[in-house]
Amino acid sequence: MEKLSKYKKQIFAFITIFLLLEFGVYPCLTMANTFANIIGAVALLLLVLWGGLSLYEYVKSSDGFVDRNELNAAEKQWKEHVQKQMEAMNEINKQKKSKQKSTNKSEFPIESHSKTVKKSLNKKTK
Repeated sequence: MEKLSKYKKQIFAFITIFLLLEFGVYPCLTMANTFANIIGAVALLLLVLWGGLSLYEYVKSSDGFVDRNELNAAEKQWKEHVQKQMEAMNEINKQKKSKQKSTNKSEFPIESHSKTVKKSLNKKTK
């Protein structure tokens, strides 16, 4: 809810501009009446101007489109996530190495299987 209250003015402007475009400007521009077309074009120009000014005001009041605190928090969370993933991968690699040492099997089980298949084929063909 904090995010909504923080951006309440921008949300209100976006919804208002959308509704005016949908139910005011678009019907005026698609009418067969020239006067309505002119009114629609002027309204469209005013809405574009209003949208540009509200966007400029938002960018001017903040540090840009991205809040620096949010960006730093996201970067910190990403680094923590990557660190956890690397720790998990290291643990899996340690388990694999200990399994290989305990089983004393070939590193490539396909080769050992292919050798047994070749032996069985040789016995069948003889």
